[in-house]
Amino acid sequence: MSQFSTAFVYHAWLSSAMISPVRLSLILEKYGNPEAVFSAFSKRDQYLAETLEPVERQRLSTNSGSSFLLRMDTLLSQYSIRAFTRAEDIYPSLLKEIPDPPAILFYQGNTSCLCGRLLSIVGSRSASYNGQKATRNLARELSNHGVTIVSGLAGGIDSAAHWGCLEGKSPTIAVTGCGLDCVYPAGNLKLRDELLAKGGLILSEFAPGEKPIGWHFPVRNRILTGLSVALVLMEAQIRSGSMTSVRHALDQGRDVFVYPGDPDSVHFEGNHQLLREGGIYFTTAQDILEDLRWLDNPSGIGQNNDCAPDSSSFSKDELAVVTALRPGPLGFEALTAAAGLDPVTLLSTLTMLQIRGTIEALPGKAYQLNR
Repeated sequence: MSQFSTAFVYHAWLSSAMISPVRLSLILEKYGNPEAVFSAFSKRDQYLAETLEPVERQRLSTNSGSSFLLRMDTLLSQYSIRAFTRAEDIYPSLLKEIPDPPAILFYQGNTSCLCGRLLSIVGSRSASYNGQKATRNLARELSNHGVTIVSGLAGGIDSAAHWGCLEGKSPTIAVTGCGLDCVYPAGNLKLRDELLAKGGLILSEFAPGEKPIGWHFPVRNRILTGLSVALVLMEAQIRSGSMTSVRHALDQGRDVFVYPGDPDSVHFEGNHQLLREGGIYFTTAQDILEDLRWLDNPSGIGQNNDCAPDSSSFSKDELAVVTALRPGPLGFEALTAAAGLDPVTLLSTLTMLQIRGTIEALPGKAYQLNR
């Protein structure tokens, strides 16, 4: 790993094969981590030869060369992209419960967002003015009640949901259908930057370099709904990607709240069909908060960083390490660079933080915050 500046190159390599999440999870369970899979693959391991489809073996073989790995290293470092697997503590517990949870997730930003009360909002990209206004107002009010809004960073309803949440007190989470080096649509670059600047999180199942191909988005939607306790449908026609999200949510056993909208508008046809089929009617944030029983316990109000340690009790070096680990686990070499400490100082600082129970050591000389 010394030739790479980030510990997540092999996550990108393994993801590039587009192995089904279920089989990829089994492979990772056997070998422990993507780097171990790379080592086994390089040695022509028999289990991998029997488990992988020919096209998957070909992709992994093609991408095993230094040119691909160095390109991934550059993208991961340039865009501050990290990754975690389903086996790690950072992985959201609700997401583990869905039928086909992603085996690897790439991310930018603050993973402590995942500790909060998560609610997904979806709707049309070509949404009406009234639909976008209602979404922004709803997301703002929910955010002020400590709810972290999850959406897809697309135009229309997604953008309104993220912006509304950012105008409140809570961070927002985006799940994208492309690699995190790409912003899609390009017009949402400002939204992406604001989301990260205000302590939010962006997730993707797709490795850096993956473009926003059409089939990525229905696949992405299962993650968007799987992260949250419930889904809110703001505006959708009957045949739309938003209705795909609804189907995922229902398959995952999630509640689906449906905004009624204008009964005479084609923009809300999907909403009215779903209401006839048993969707939960709501008109205000209060309705949702009452149904989810989130009004009874206001402890979630704020930036949802109650999972983060209190910085006032740390020395300067300890705070540097804690800050570097807040987005997720890091190996020793990557942590040295992220914290700006020399190896000797870092080692003694890690020892003190472990004694205090602030961090824990992981296999492969890596570390993460105790949450």
